[in-house]
Order: sequence, then structure tokens, then C-alpha cells
Amino acid sequence: MSPLSPARAPERGSGGPTAEGHVGATVAVAVLGVFAVYLPINGVAGALNDIAASTGASTAELQWVSDAYVLPTAAAILSAGVFGDLYGRRRIFSLGLALTGTGGLVAALAGLLGSGAAMPVLWAGQAVSGLGAGLLLPTTLALIAHAVPDPHDRGHHIGLWAAGVAAGLALGPLVSGGILESGAWGWIFVPASALSFGTLVYGHLRLPESKSPEGRRLDWPGQITASLAMTGLIFGVIEGGSRGWTSAHALTSLAVGALALAAFLAAERRTAAPLMDLRLFASPGFATAAFASVIALFATVGFTFLLSLYLGDVHHYSALEIGVRLFVFAGVSAVVNVPVGRLMRRVPPLALLTTGLAVATAAVFLFTRVGPGTGFLDLAWLLALFGVSVSLMLTSVTVVSVNAAPWNLAGMASATSTALRQFGGALSPAVLGSVYAGGLTGGGTPTSAFHTALVTVGGLLALGFLGCLAVLVTGLRHARPA
Repeated sequence: MSPLSPARAPERGSGGPTAEGHVGATVAVAVLGVFAVYLPINGVAGALNDIAASTGASTAELQWVSDAYVLPTAAAILSAGVFGDLYGRRRIFSLGLALTGTGGLVAALAGLLGSGAAMPVLWAGQAVSGLGAGLLLPTTLALIAHAVPDPHDRGHHIGLWAAGVAAGLALGPLVSGGILESGAWGWIFVPASALSFGTLVYGHLRLPESKSPEGRRLDWPGQITASLAMTGLIFGVIEGGSRGWTSAHALTSLAVGALALAAFLAAERRTAAPLMDLRLFASPGFATAAFASVIALFATVGFTFLLSLYLGDVHHYSALEIGVRLFVFAGVSAVVNVPVGRLMRRVPPLALLTTGLAVATAAVFLFTRVGPGTGFLDLAWLLALFGVSVSLMLTSVTVVSVNAAPWNLAGMASATSTALRQFGGALSPAVLGSVYAGGLTGGGTPTSAFHTALVTVGGLLALGFLGCLAVLVTGLRHARPA
């Protein structure tokens, strides 16, 4: 059998999947883990104004509150896959939770410090949490793929995983906004930190260990060049958005990232145990999902970022009021994820991914009708529509990625898919923030700048839809009997 051909589930007792009774515990721990990671993301974004008022931080310093989290996450994701396969997925998952919880406590401590020391400590806490998230995110998918080797059953469980992601994004702004109504901003990091440590204990008691060391070993050239490539490219885009695309910082970082990416691809072609087996991309399903992964999270994170910015700038809503509106979008997504996972037993995941991209494209372009006089109800149905599209995209793109790889390469496939998703999500605030700021400096109103940035998002989604549609139609043609 080819190393990249579909693998049969190993027989019981052969070191294969966990016993059936452990599947529920594995999925529960994975869902709690991603919920803990995603809970503070939107919550922190909604608290930036409060952090600025308390510390006197500049716009550039505030941007690094998010960027300090994003860069370590992106740098660690690919290595997490091989670490889990070699040393045990439960062990790496637990380490990720411990770092996430510890980083949250450090960030919370920053809220008690004076204005001079608060921001460096906050950045440090975010960096530790981001490193934990980078270890945790791909490991959760690998745990589910290992526990549920049947691709037809896997979709339902990954739907629950995606619901945990959406629920964290949905509840984060509400939890944060509620805390900020009566407390200091440092407290917004405590709930996720407590949940991380609680999940760590629960997982240690209930989660069975699993490994797939066959054919896997530490690929230090790949790991170093991959980390440099991700960090350089993302940092270059961040610097380009804040300092200008021709600035020395941006050009140097982008050049380092591009050279590191070329070195990574060369290293992966030569090694016998690659960090990312490039033959995965020979599968139309995996290649399509990889392309769609970048676009889907770019659109999801970018849309949330733009809407939060617009509602604060134009409607002058508080963090809690913005959180209530974001809850409509992310809450609908969390609820819809579960039936979407079940639907994949009857509908090809690629078809659902294509549908999700189409609905997201329509929803984003419809948002260009939103203006200063748009009321809650008019906003709510558009947010709900986008929430449905996100549930279709994020659940299906994950299933397509993992199912396109053999069972023993689930860790590699999930790490690659997660790395690409995070890459898209990391780029979007810098790119769209630059588009939004460019619209304002060009003499436009916040509303026109918002619409211009939305058109950018919609154009990328449309491109993703056309790519997936082409692969779907080609696959259906090949499936017809001659």
C-alpha cells in the first residue's frame, strides 16, 4: 500500500484506535481544549479599548496583544503534529493546556501592574498561551481522528469539535464584556486559564494515550525552516500593515519568510520522514481543503475584526454591546455545527464546503448594505447567515483534510490543515486593517472603508468557492460510470 493511500482502521489490540468506550471522553476533552483556546481570542479583541485606557498603550502596542499570541501559535503547529505522533498525543495536548493556562495567569497578572510594566508582561503571557495553543490545536484533531478511524463517523465528531471552536468565539466577547462592566481588564484571562487547568486534570484522568511513531522522527531542518517561514511571513504582513509595505521591517521579514519557505520545501522533498509530506497535496481533496482552509479562517477572523472595529467606530458600542452582536454570528455557528457534522454521513464534505463558501460570499457582499442607521434586527439576520456559512466551512474543511490522509498520518494532516488555517487567520487583521486604514486616509468615511474591506473578503471567498466547485464537478464526472 502506498504511504498516502487510504488506510484501513487497525484491528483492536494492534496499537490502533482507542476503545469504543473512550471515544466520548476523547471528543469531550478535545472540545473543551479548543473551547478554552478560543474563548479569550474575541474577548481580548473587545477589551483593547479598556487596556489602552488603563495603560496608555499606543495602537501599535495594542496590535501586539493579538500578534504576540498569533506568532507562537503559527510557529508551533507543524511541530506539534510530529511531537504528538512520537511522544504521545495526550502528553503534547496536556503540555499545550498547561502553557495556555499559565499564559492566561501571566496576562491576568499584567492587569495588576502599572502602565510601564503592564504591556510587556501582557505580551509575554499571550506568547506563552499562543505556544500552548500551537501545541494543542492540531493534537485535538489527531486525537479525534485516532479515536474514530472510520471517515464516515468522523464528521459528526469533528462537527462537535468545530462547535467548541465557535462556542469559544461566541462566548468570549460576552464573558469579557460582562467582566469589564464591573472589573479590571486583567480578569478577562482568568476564565480560560481556569478552564485549561480543569481540562488538563480531566484529560489526564480520562484520555488514553496514543502514538503513531512509524515512519516519523524529528525533522529539525523542516521544523526550524517552517517556524521561520511562518513567523517571517506573518510578521512581514503585520509590519507592512502598520509601517508600510516598503518599510525595511516589512521587506526584510517577508524576504526571510520567503527564503525560509523555499528552504522548507527543499528539505521536505529530501527527508525520509518529513514534517509535512508534500505528497499529501497530490490528493485533490487535501489540496482543495488546504486552499480553502486559508481563505475560510482569513474570512472568519477578518470579518469579526472588521465588524468589531466598525461597530465601535461608527455605532460607538461598548465591548459588551459588540459581544452581544458577535454572539449572534458565532452562536448560530456553534449550534449549526452539530447537524452539519451529522449531515456529512449523507452529503460529501467537499459539497458542504463548496456550499459554505458560496453562502459566506453572499453574506459578506450583503453586509455592504450595512450603514450607520442599520438596526439590531437587520444586522442579526445577516450575522446569522454568516454564522451558518462558517459552520459549513470550518467543519467540512477539517473533515476533508483529515479524511484525505491515511489513518496513520492523521497527526500530519491535522497539523498541516491547522497551520494553514492559522496562517490565514493571522494574516487577515493586518491585511484588512491596512485596507480599512487606507480607505480612511484616502478620504473615505468609516462606512465606505468598511465596505471596501468587505469586498476584499468577499472576493477571496468567491475565489475559494470557484476552486472547490471545479474540484467537486471534476470528481463527480470521474465518478460516473463509463
